[in-house]
Amino acid sequence: MSEASEDTSTGHIETVEGAPPFALTVERIVWERVLVTLHLRVTPLSGPDAASNVPDDLAFEVVDLERAYPVDSTYVGDGRYRIDVNITRFGARRQFPNGTWRIRSQSQDAGPVIAGYDGTELAKLDEASRVFLYNKNRSVVTVSFGIAENIDALDFVMRCYQLNRSGAKPKRVGPVKWFKRKYLNEPRMMKRAAFIYKWINRLVGVRKGQILFASDQRLTIAGNLLRVRDRLVERGLDKELDFKYSFRLPKSGGWGTTIRILYLMATSEVILLDDYFGLLKSVKIDTERSRVVQLWHAGSGFKSVGYSRFGNIGSPKLWHPHRQYTYAITGSEHLVPVYAEAFGIEEAAVIPTGLPRVDWFLDEERTRRFTEDFAQEHPEIAGKRVVLFAPTFRGRSIYTAFYDYSWIDFDALYEAVGPDTVVLFRMHHFVKDAVPIPEQYRDRFFDFTHYPDGLSLLHVVDLLITDYSSIIYEFSLLDRPMMFYAPDRVNYAATRGFHRDYDETAPGRVCSTFPEVLEAISTGEFEVEKVAQFRAENFDRIDTGAADRVIDWLVLRDAPPSALTVDTSEEVPVAAEHHEPVAEEHEEEEEAAR
Repeated sequence: MSEASEDTSTGHIETVEGAPPFALTVERIVWERVLVTLHLRVTPLSGPDAASNVPDDLAFEVVDLERAYPVDSTYVGDGRYRIDVNITRFGARRQFPNGTWRIRSQSQDAGPVIAGYDGTELAKLDEASRVFLYNKNRSVVTVSFGIAENIDALDFVMRCYQLNRSGAKPKRVGPVKWFKRKYLNEPRMMKRAAFIYKWINRLVGVRKGQILFASDQRLTIAGNLLRVRDRLVERGLDKELDFKYSFRLPKSGGWGTTIRILYLMATSEVILLDDYFGLLKSVKIDTERSRVVQLWHAGSGFKSVGYSRFGNIGSPKLWHPHRQYTYAITGSEHLVPVYAEAFGIEEAAVIPTGLPRVDWFLDEERTRRFTEDFAQEHPEIAGKRVVLFAPTFRGRSIYTAFYDYSWIDFDALYEAVGPDTVVLFRMHHFVKDAVPIPEQYRDRFFDFTHYPDGLSLLHVVDLLITDYSSIIYEFSLLDRPMMFYAPDRVNYAATRGFHRDYDETAPGRVCSTFPEVLEAISTGEFEVEKVAQFRAENFDRIDTGAADRVIDWLVLRDAPPSALTVDTSEEVPVAAEHHEPVAEEHEEEEEAAR
């Protein structure tokens, strides 16, 4: 790395190697959520051998007056490079560091060059600046671009700062409220949880072979967690490992259950999760002896979650439970960068094992038994075309979840499907209100919200109608039509956001109005050709070995080193975020729950 010195009259960083052999210019700035891409052009100096002045091994770093950090770059041809920076995940799972940064080239064959900018295009720098509000608008990350004037060049600078403001002082209150505020408020409770975890971890220690299956979103083990547990038993590993369980809902239980969970976390070698886990907001996991594996149940990178929503409503803080995952799983290499961005972790920590629950879904004997039993249990459905209406919930958490049933015209739907078709309504389990099926339509319409095996249910479905649900992941394996009814997708995109364009990503016809849904049902125009492309993007393997890969690679750690090498030790100095925890009314709980 070349040395740098400051020109105190201009603030310019001068390199000691002498005149640069080429010019380096930032041409364009492009944002995609929390990812900023800087497009650079390398221009050789004039002369008979000008082209030879540009080395073949160019790399880049961001520098201020004292620090320098390498950044990812890609050569795109014609003397142009692109630099990709994630402002929420730069190093050691922290945000881009505070400071005023220049871009400097690095090469063994040539001296370093500072990137400049075209002085006639300065208005574009203001347009490219961003402000990311979070923590109920009490904190902000600002990213702005400008130039640092000097005699010879206009240096391009990127200014990134994290700013915080204090909340209003609490008003005087009565003794009971004062006691609760002083001793039972969430920040104090979180500090106590961290203290309890720390001392249990030190005094009792991590027990070899102890596996904790845990959820703060469900009362019982299910989905990927259940499949991994069952597969461990099938392989006889339950005799070698010690299984522990913790399942509860947010705000349920008290300090008794919390201390029990903290004890299990502090003493477990492996912690397996399948959703957002709030206690990770309070404790710092002993990563030297324990590992946290997130087996999130959503298969597709469809909606924006986690840090993909940074700066939007319900945005996570810069320190968040997602950061503590040792590993997270996904279904394909294609989705690795999607999940790394969402969780704020390295791409190397996202392992494309496939989803364990798909093992069940593809088990032919299990499917045969299910379909036979289903026909006997539901003779009123057997032999008919089955339409499954399965949307996700609206609202910001488990406590405010709902679905607007006025979007469904039950009268028109009943007439459209005809006597040879039944419609099964399966609402998200967060939605408390039952489907208001009119009594006269109960011969064709059925509420299957609480049907115990929603995954197997897909095998008897001929047409799926959903909106933003991850149910499309498994259903795509059946190569059957699906349709997307999203009357609120403009509002949903504005408040929740999509990781990719909704209309292009949805593997089926997208309908904005219910008459469009009825028309599609009548004509059978579902755009089924989209299903194959979606399946190819989301599945590297279509087999029944996902649970085994999770067990072998992540639980037992019997995997190629390249698949399991994750270095989170790199230190990147940043301005400290307010680490005094602030109650967030469970805004994060719905991040992964959707």
